[in-house]
Amino acid sequence: MKVRFDHLALSAKNPEGMKNFLCDLLGLEVGFRPSFPFDGYFLCADGKEVIHIFEYPVTTIDQSRLEKTGRPEQGIVHHVSFYSDDYGEVMKRLAKLKLNYSVSTVPDSSVRQVFVRAPEGLIIEIQVMQKS
Repeated sequence: MKVRFDHLALSAKNPEGMKNFLCDLLGLEVGFRPSFPFDGYFLCADGKEVIHIFEYPVTTIDQSRLEKTGRPEQGIVHHVSFYSDDYGEVMKRLAKLKLNYSVSTVPDSSVRQVFVRAPEGLIIEIQVMQKS
């Protein structure tokens, strides 16, 4: 299984202000964002999504993951995301490690999101493209 860093997700009290700051400081651009049931921004560097920002609290997203991953300790970093090329291997590793997780699909796409709780409350997301 190969993995690569995908994005950092920030839970901000003022998403607009955070977006403006990061775009101004780092030269990031606002990119396309799927129609999630909560507001936010996807910021891109050279056309690649690197930072996702959403407003805290986002009860829609948090409530749906409580049973599997538990409520995150609230800091600005909500989760760190990686991309994998092998959904089956991801599932095997989660089973072997006996970890609780939740799976969802990005709206209007074939990308699966696997969320798992890491030590000290960090949430790890592993994105995998669903095969047709």
